[in-house]
Amino acid sequence: MAEETQYTANTGVAVLNTSNSTLTAVGTLGTNIWKVIDAAASPSKGLIIKTITLKAQTDTTQSMVRLFINNGSGSTGDAYNKLISEIEIPAVIKSATSPAFEITIPVDYALLANDELWATFEFASGSPSINVIAEGMDWNYYSAAVRPESSNYTANTGMDTITAANTNLTGAGTQGTDIWNIITATAGKNGTQIQSVTVKSKLTATTSAGMVRLFLNDGSGDGTTHNFLLTEIPVEATIQSGTAHSFSRRIDFSGKGFFLKSGWKLRATTETNDDFNIIAEGLDLTYPA
Repeated sequence: MAEETQYTANTGVAVLNTSNSTLTAVGTLGTNIWKVIDAAASPSKGLIIKTITLKAQTDTTQSMVRLFINNGSGSTGDAYNKLISEIEIPAVIKSATSPAFEITIPVDYALLANDELWATFEFASGSPSINVIAEGMDWNYYSAAVRPESSNYTANTGMDTITAANTNLTGAGTQGTDIWNIITATAGKNGTQIQSVTVKSKLTATTSAGMVRLFLNDGSGDGTTHNFLLTEIPVEATIQSGTAHSFSRRIDFSGKGFFLKSGWKLRATTETNDDFNIIAEGLDLTYPA
């Protein structure tokens, strides 16, 4: 971020106390799905979620908290929410001298303005209650004249669900059918830094061993002359349950991100017919006029 970056604290809290076993955010907002934090609307450039803390208010059984990114619509269901992470909760008995379950997870995740972080809680028995606390910071830039060499970043969150098998390594396929756009480097910007790509199975059954592939698209067409294989992500066979998370993998390009040219796209395919959420954490780059 530039030296002229201005931050505003944004703290989000949700109390999870009703079980929800779905991996697709099906349910009722405020009843068994909760909004934890939302990125402020324009003129904010986005929200940095620094940490997420889970703190039980009761005894816990072995269970699972799930985090979703909502596209800002405020609507429930898979079309508007993508599962990004699952956090396993152990069985913990609190007492006067033993604390209830607690964990703080460093995140440092950039979220697009207006997008939201949602959460659900799956448990088998009892009446557990967990606070989910998001430590966030909305950011913007000083409105007066700034140094022309200052880098200005705006969050660009891209996501989609890939569903149909495509065994090609050449980028062959039909957009939206067996090869999907995940994020586009915004036109008119100096490019987009893709900080991370999360691959998360949304299956409530066994995820088969296979491969997820990421392609670069030059923004000028489809097919093998415009799509170029960037990397392959092996998928291990994984059995999901209320206490075991589905397959998940995060790619951060050796911790340096990947700079994508303006107008170019990141696309994805899957070797099998299993469903995966692909979520790209991006930052558009510009400079003051």
